[in-house]
Amino acid sequence: MIRIMLVMCALVSMMWLSASAMAQQPTTMSECDQWINKIHAEADDRVDEAGWTARQKADDIAQMCKEGKMVEAKKTASDMMTLLGIKM
Repeated sequence: MIRIMLVMCALVSMMWLSASAMAQQPTTMSECDQWINKIHAEADDRVDEAGWTARQKADDIAQMCKEGKMVEAKKTASDMMTLLGIKM
């Protein structure tokens, strides 16, 4: 009986720790890649100033993601998508 209780306590503790660790994960690189791909898909077809600006900012977004500045990268990506008329 004591062994079963000890095993159950250990399992519950591991589940609790893993759930809190998963909840604290920041924005992943795959989201950055999605933002950059969306921007490039629209901007590469355009020849206007908005397309050029968006391509430049896509490079900046990639750099911000590499540096871990996910909040700034998301804000810049949403601004560029709005400029290009893409819904996030």
